[in-house]
Parts: sequence; structure tokens; C-alpha cells
Amino acid sequence: MGGHEARWSLWTLMMMLQDRLLRTAIWVLVGLSLSLTSCGGREGARPTSPLLAAGDAHTVVIRRDGTLWAWGWNCFGQLGNGTNIDTNTPVQVGTDTKWQSVSAGYGYTIAIKKDGTLWGWGVNEIGQLGDGTNKNRNRPVQIATDAKWRSVFAGRLHTLAIKTDGTLWAWGWNDIGQLGNTTKQESHTPVQIGTDTQWRSAAAGADHTVAIKNDGTLWTWGANHSGELGNGTNESSYAPVRVGTETNWLSVRAGWYTMAIKKDGTLWAWGWNFYGLLGNGKNIDSNTPLQVGTSTGWRSISAGGEHAVGIRKDGTLWVWGHNDSGQFGNGTNMDSHTPIQIGEDAEWLSAEAGMRYTVATKKDGTLWAWGLNQNGQLGNGKNKNNHTPVQIGN
Repeated sequence: MGGHEARWSLWTLMMMLQDRLLRTAIWVLVGLSLSLTSCGGREGARPTSPLLAAGDAHTVVIRRDGTLWAWGWNCFGQLGNGTNIDTNTPVQVGTDTKWQSVSAGYGYTIAIKKDGTLWGWGVNEIGQLGDGTNKNRNRPVQIATDAKWRSVFAGRLHTLAIKTDGTLWAWGWNDIGQLGNTTKQESHTPVQIGTDTQWRSAAAGADHTVAIKNDGTLWTWGANHSGELGNGTNESSYAPVRVGTETNWLSVRAGWYTMAIKKDGTLWAWGWNFYGLLGNGKNIDSNTPLQVGTSTGWRSISAGGEHAVGIRKDGTLWVWGHNDSGQFGNGTNMDSHTPIQIGEDAEWLSAEAGMRYTVATKKDGTLWAWGLNQNGQLGNGKNKNNHTPVQIGN
């Protein structure tokens, strides 16, 4: 059986499975199949903050001068430097100094320039770049022709973006309705989700989507096998469904599970809870939002493949979930089902959780990384795991 046929046989098998763990196991095989032609296999992918993005095993950063830099796994050209060769130190993506925001998914990168144009590169076999093809790209290619893009969110196999007019758009894989257009048809170009013009922010998870409107209401759609939609059921949805009645949701992130912060600073989580990802001291899935601890001081959150990272308003850094590769950064390999503080530093500005690694910035502009490093995703010139934060560059 040829590589292309083998790939799609695995995908077909995965999409027929309803069990969350079985789907995950098959997805690992899919990752291996995708990468046999050029490099070693990887596992999941979680998106990202405006200036710092951690994909499955590649990292992307926009510097203060507007330049874009990437490093780590590059099997599909996700570093955007015209090659498919991994690098364990930062390499600049082109020469442009007008990058505004960036998001990293499984083997691909999506970014917006200051002129409002949207660009993508990396794996594109099911249209996740949105350029109308299924051709992988190792250099940035423009998506659509308009210059009205405000924010973008890369997931595992699908992508979301919000325009300046408040409309929400999606493209890529759509087997369980993650595009929210009431169909199962994948799309290689952006398709609008409904007609609403009030979308404020969104998150592309593994197989589901989460978004917040300007009125503070929270909406979800797509896969719901572990309760990741948060609407009290385990039934998937091909169109947006509202989560509860609250109107005070502030920000949201998604992986195989969902995490969101309310305007009062409380943190909530639901969905898959293997490794204690929901941070509530248990490993039982939940199909409704559960509060993570009692703190009202959460500022930002990142939902990684097997661990979560959060920063509180006081600048402290907290982690929980799986810690087999040192992704906590506390010098151990011990998991935690509740948030634990990393060090005593209160200068953390942003943090992103990739697959078994973490990258973060401090208020002084320095960049730090720790955890899994087999593809150079820590960017410190080595391919050895780090169990404590290591500074990247100067």
C-alpha cells in the first residue's frame, strides 16, 4: 500500500471510532504515517498566544521588531524557511518586519501581518492552510486575498480566524463538525460560520471548536466524546451550541479538553481528564465546566497536549497534568492533578504548552523553554530534554 493510501486508511479508521482513547492511539499512527517520507513522527498539537506559539514540536515567536522566528520539528516545512530540516536554534522566517500574531498547529503555522493579510505554511494535506490546495508549503503562502484578518487559531487538523468585522471563519478537517457549518465536508478555503458578526475570540482544539462572543457568551461545536463541548452531554454538534447561561467569559483555550477564564479571574475546565488535565485533583472526564481551584487571579492559560500552563495576575507560573519529559520545569518527572507553582519568579508574561514541552516569556523580554527537546523545540542549540527552564538566545 502506498504512503498516500495508507495515510487515508488510517484517517478513515480513526474517524469511525467513537472512543476517545482509541482515536488518540490511531492519531499517533497517523502522525507516524504522515512523517515516514521525510522525518520522525510526532503526536498532537496545541495552539497559541499572539507573540508566542508552541505547536506539537515546533516553536514560533514574533520579536518586538516585528520579525518572525521558528525552530524545532520541520518535517512539513512548518518553520517556513524553505527547507524541511529540523533546527535547534531560532531561524528567521523571511525578512518581513511586519508580523503581528501567530499560531502553531500540528505540523503547520498560521500568522497575520500588520496589514491584515493572512499567511500559512507547513502540512496541508486536508486543507488546514486554507490556500485552496492540499499541497504542503515550506514558505509562507497567502490565504485568501483580503486584508481584514484580526486573529487566527491553529488546531490539530483545522484552523479558525476572525476578521475585523467580527465574522468567524474555519477551514480544514470537518469529520465531526469542527468547522461549525452543519456539514461533515472538509474545506480547503475559509468558510464562514453562520452570519454572526459578534465573535471576539476562539480556540481550535483537537476535534472541537470553542468561541466567545462580544456579549461574553461561550459557544462550542464539534467532537464531544469526553464532554469537551461543556454543554452537559456527550453528543457531538455540527453547529455552535451555547455553554450555560453565563455572560462573563473572557478567554478560552482548547486541546482534547477545554479551559476558559471568566472576567472575575476564575479558571474553568471540562472534557478529557486523563493525567488530571482539568486540574481538579481527579482524572474523571466532565461534560460541564468545573472550577480549577479557588483562585480569582488567573490572567492567561494554555491547553497543551498532556499538560496545562497558566499565569496568574501576580506574574507567577503554574502547571498541571503529565510531566514525563520535564514539561513542568520543576526539576522532576512527577505528574500533578492540581496546579503547582513553578519556582518563585513573579515576572512571567506569557506561556505556551506544546506536546510535552513549555515555552514562556518574562517581563524583561527574555524567552525560556523546558521539557521534551528531541527535535530542538527548546531552541537552545541542543536536542536534550530540560527539566528546568533554559533561556533561549540573549
